[in-house]
Amino acid sequence: MPPRPVRSNEAVFLNIPFDEGYRPLFVALLAGLTALGCKPRCVLEVPSGGEGRLDRIYGLISSCGASIHDLSRVARSGSFRVPRFNMPFELGLAYSIARRQAHRFFILEERTFRLQASLSDLNGHDPHIHEGRQDGVLRCVLDCFGTQGGQPSFLVLKEMTRKLGRAIAIFEREQAVTHPFHPYIFRQAVEAAGQLARAEGLIA
Repeated sequence: MPPRPVRSNEAVFLNIPFDEGYRPLFVALLAGLTALGCKPRCVLEVPSGGEGRLDRIYGLISSCGASIHDLSRVARSGSFRVPRFNMPFELGLAYSIARRQAHRFFILEERTFRLQASLSDLNGHDPHIHEGRQDGVLRCVLDCFGTQGGQPSFLVLKEMTRKLGRAIAIFEREQAVTHPFHPYIFRQAVEAAGQLARAEGLIA
Protein backbone atom coordinates (compact mmCIF):
# COMPACT_ATOMS: atom_id res chain seq x y z
CA MET A 1 0.00 0.00 0.00
CA PRO A 2 1.37 3.47 -0.87
CA PRO A 3 2.32 5.85 1.95
CA ARG A 4 -0.54 7.85 3.38
CA PRO A 5 -0.58 11.34 1.81
CA VAL A 6 -0.44 14.50 3.89
CA ARG A 7 -3.94 15.81 4.62
CA SER A 8 -4.93 19.35 3.60
CA ASN A 9 -8.09 21.04 4.84
CA GLU A 10 -8.09 23.31 1.77
CA ALA A 11 -7.96 20.42 -0.71
CA VAL A 12 -11.26 19.45 -2.37
CA PHE A 13 -11.54 16.18 -4.30
CA LEU A 14 -13.64 16.45 -7.48
CA ASN A 15 -15.65 13.36 -8.37
CA ILE A 16 -17.13 14.38 -11.70
CA PRO A 17 -17.94 12.92 -15.13
CA PHE A 18 -15.22 13.23 -17.75
CA ASP A 19 -17.11 14.13 -20.91
CA GLU A 20 -17.06 17.07 -23.28
CA GLY A 21 -20.52 18.20 -22.22
CA TYR A 22 -19.34 18.63 -18.64
CA ARG A 23 -16.45 20.89 -19.65
CA PRO A 24 -18.16 24.25 -18.80
CA LEU A 25 -19.16 22.97 -15.36
CA PHE A 26 -15.64 21.67 -14.74
CA VAL A 27 -14.24 25.12 -15.56
CA ALA A 28 -16.69 26.75 -13.14
CA LEU A 29 -15.78 24.29 -10.38
CA LEU A 30 -12.06 25.00 -10.75
CA ALA A 31 -12.56 28.77 -10.89
CA GLY A 32 -15.06 28.95 -8.04
CA LEU A 33 -13.20 26.67 -5.67
CA THR A 34 -9.84 28.34 -6.28
CA ALA A 35 -11.34 31.82 -5.79
CA LEU A 36 -12.61 30.67 -2.38
CA GLY A 37 -9.15 29.47 -1.33
CA CYS A 38 -9.66 25.77 -2.04
CA LYS A 39 -7.25 23.48 -3.88
CA PRO A 40 -8.97 21.22 -6.44
CA ARG A 41 -7.75 17.63 -6.58
CA CYS A 42 -8.90 14.91 -8.95
CA VAL A 43 -8.48 11.25 -9.89
CA LEU A 44 -6.63 12.49 -12.98
CA GLU A 45 -3.64 12.77 -10.64
CA VAL A 46 -3.69 8.99 -10.13
CA PRO A 47 -2.06 6.81 -12.84
CA SER A 48 -4.75 5.14 -14.92
CA GLY A 49 -3.36 1.63 -14.65
CA GLY A 50 -1.34 -0.56 -12.37
CA GLU A 51 -1.73 -2.32 -9.06
CA GLY A 52 -2.96 -0.31 -6.12
CA ARG A 53 -4.93 2.28 -8.11
CA LEU A 54 -7.96 2.00 -5.83
CA ASP A 55 -5.75 2.42 -2.75
CA ARG A 56 -4.26 5.57 -4.30
CA ILE A 57 -7.72 6.97 -5.04
CA TYR A 58 -8.79 6.26 -1.46
CA GLY A 59 -5.61 7.92 -0.20
CA LEU A 60 -6.19 10.97 -2.38
CA ILE A 61 -9.74 11.44 -1.09
CA SER A 62 -8.51 10.89 2.47
CA SER A 63 -5.94 13.64 2.01
CA CYS A 64 -8.65 16.20 1.22
CA GLY A 65 -10.71 18.08 3.75
CA ALA A 66 -13.77 17.89 1.51
CA SER A 67 -15.07 16.36 -1.69
CA ILE A 68 -17.63 17.20 -4.36
CA HIS A 69 -19.57 14.41 -6.05
CA ASP A 70 -21.62 15.23 -9.14
CA LEU A 71 -24.19 12.50 -9.73
CA SER A 72 -25.91 14.20 -12.65
CA ARG A 73 -24.77 11.60 -15.21
CA VAL A 74 -27.10 8.77 -14.26
CA ALA A 75 -28.27 7.83 -17.76
CA ARG A 76 -26.76 4.99 -19.76
CA SER A 77 -23.90 6.11 -22.01
CA GLY A 78 -20.92 4.92 -24.05
CA SER A 79 -20.69 2.07 -26.50
CA PHE A 80 -21.91 -0.46 -23.91
CA ARG A 81 -24.90 1.73 -22.90
CA VAL A 82 -24.35 1.31 -19.19
CA PRO A 83 -24.66 3.85 -16.35
CA ARG A 84 -21.49 5.26 -14.84
CA PHE A 85 -20.71 3.70 -11.49
CA ASN A 86 -17.44 5.51 -10.70
CA MET A 87 -19.17 8.59 -9.28
CA PRO A 88 -21.45 6.82 -6.75
CA PHE A 89 -18.61 4.41 -5.91
CA GLU A 90 -16.22 7.25 -5.06
CA LEU A 91 -19.01 8.93 -3.08
CA GLY A 92 -19.20 5.71 -1.07
CA LEU A 93 -15.47 5.95 -0.41
CA ALA A 94 -15.90 9.54 0.77
CA TYR A 95 -18.76 8.55 3.08
CA SER A 96 -16.56 5.84 4.59
CA ILE A 97 -13.71 8.32 5.05
CA ALA A 98 -16.06 10.85 6.68
CA ARG A 99 -17.00 8.20 9.25
CA ARG A 100 -13.35 7.85 10.26
CA GLN A 101 -11.96 11.39 10.05
CA ALA A 102 -12.92 15.01 9.45
CA HIS A 103 -14.12 15.07 5.86
CA ARG A 104 -17.07 16.95 4.37
CA PHE A 105 -18.73 15.68 1.22
CA PHE A 106 -21.18 17.54 -0.98
CA ILE A 107 -23.46 16.07 -3.65
CA LEU A 108 -24.31 17.90 -6.86
CA GLU A 109 -27.15 17.08 -9.22
CA GLU A 110 -28.65 18.65 -12.31
CA ARG A 111 -32.30 17.95 -11.55
CA THR A 112 -34.32 18.31 -8.35
CA PHE A 113 -35.59 15.07 -6.74
CA ARG A 114 -33.79 12.74 -9.20
CA LEU A 115 -31.29 11.61 -6.56
CA GLN A 116 -34.17 10.17 -4.52
CA ALA A 117 -34.78 7.75 -7.39
CA SER A 118 -31.20 7.05 -8.47
CA LEU A 119 -29.64 6.61 -5.00
CA SER A 120 -32.36 6.42 -2.37
CA ASP A 121 -29.92 5.36 0.38
CA LEU A 122 -28.76 8.99 0.41
CA ASN A 123 -32.13 10.32 1.52
CA GLY A 124 -31.32 12.93 4.14
CA HIS A 125 -28.29 14.22 2.22
CA ASP A 126 -29.84 16.92 0.06
CA PRO A 127 -27.98 17.52 -3.21
CA HIS A 128 -27.06 20.95 -4.49
CA ILE A 129 -28.79 21.53 -7.84
CA HIS A 130 -26.79 23.23 -10.62
CA GLU A 131 -29.28 22.74 -13.50
CA GLY A 132 -26.41 21.94 -15.85
CA ARG A 133 -25.27 25.58 -15.94
CA GLN A 134 -22.06 27.37 -14.96
CA ASP A 135 -23.99 29.89 -12.87
CA GLY A 136 -25.63 26.99 -11.05
CA VAL A 137 -22.26 25.42 -10.29
CA LEU A 138 -20.91 28.71 -8.93
CA ARG A 139 -23.97 29.04 -6.68
CA CYS A 140 -23.38 25.50 -5.43
CA VAL A 141 -19.74 26.27 -4.69
CA LEU A 142 -20.71 29.37 -2.75
CA ASP A 143 -23.38 27.43 -0.83
CA CYS A 144 -20.86 24.72 0.10
CA PHE A 145 -17.69 26.73 0.73
CA GLY A 146 -18.64 30.39 0.98
CA THR A 147 -18.35 32.26 4.25
CA GLN A 148 -20.37 35.12 5.70
CA GLY A 149 -17.75 37.72 4.87
CA GLY A 150 -14.72 38.29 2.70
CA GLN A 151 -15.76 36.07 -0.19
CA PRO A 152 -15.64 37.22 -3.81
CA SER A 153 -18.82 38.44 -5.42
CA PHE A 154 -20.78 36.27 -7.83
CA LEU A 155 -19.81 38.57 -10.70
CA VAL A 156 -16.11 38.15 -9.85
CA LEU A 157 -16.55 34.37 -9.92
CA LYS A 158 -18.28 34.57 -13.31
CA GLU A 159 -15.49 36.70 -14.78
CA MET A 160 -12.82 34.40 -13.40
CA THR A 161 -14.68 31.42 -14.89
CA ARG A 162 -14.74 33.15 -18.27
CA LYS A 163 -11.01 33.86 -18.19
CA LEU A 164 -10.16 30.35 -17.03
CA GLY A 165 -12.28 28.88 -19.82
CA ARG A 166 -10.26 30.85 -22.35
CA ALA A 167 -6.98 29.69 -20.82
CA ILE A 168 -8.07 26.04 -20.83
CA ALA A 169 -9.14 26.36 -24.48
CA ILE A 170 -5.57 27.41 -25.30
CA PHE A 171 -4.18 24.38 -23.46
CA GLU A 172 -6.53 22.14 -25.42
CA ARG A 173 -5.52 23.65 -28.77
CA GLU A 174 -1.84 23.33 -27.93
CA GLN A 175 -2.27 19.62 -27.25
CA ALA A 176 -4.83 18.98 -30.02
CA VAL A 177 -7.51 17.63 -27.67
CA THR A 178 -11.21 18.43 -27.37
CA HIS A 179 -11.63 18.36 -23.59
CA PRO A 180 -9.55 19.17 -20.51
CA PHE A 181 -9.79 15.79 -18.79
CA HIS A 182 -6.13 14.90 -19.19
CA PRO A 183 -3.64 14.85 -16.30
CA TYR A 184 -1.32 17.51 -17.74
CA ILE A 185 -4.14 19.86 -18.72
CA PHE A 186 -5.71 19.42 -15.28
CA ARG A 187 -2.43 20.51 -13.68
CA GLN A 188 -2.20 23.47 -16.08
CA ALA A 189 -5.81 24.45 -15.38
CA VAL A 190 -5.33 24.39 -11.60
CA GLU A 191 -2.20 26.52 -11.92
CA ALA A 192 -3.99 28.97 -14.24
CA ALA A 193 -6.90 29.24 -11.79
CA GLY A 194 -4.45 30.03 -9.02
CA GLN A 195 -2.77 32.73 -11.09
CA LEU A 196 -6.13 34.34 -11.88
CA ALA A 197 -7.21 34.26 -8.24
CA ARG A 198 -3.92 35.82 -7.12
CA ALA A 199 -4.23 38.53 -9.79
CA GLU A 200 -7.68 39.37 -8.36
CA GLY A 201 -6.24 39.47 -4.83
CA LEU A 202 -8.45 36.57 -3.76
CA ILE A 203 -5.65 34.33 -2.53
CA ALA A 204 -2.07 34.93 -1.44
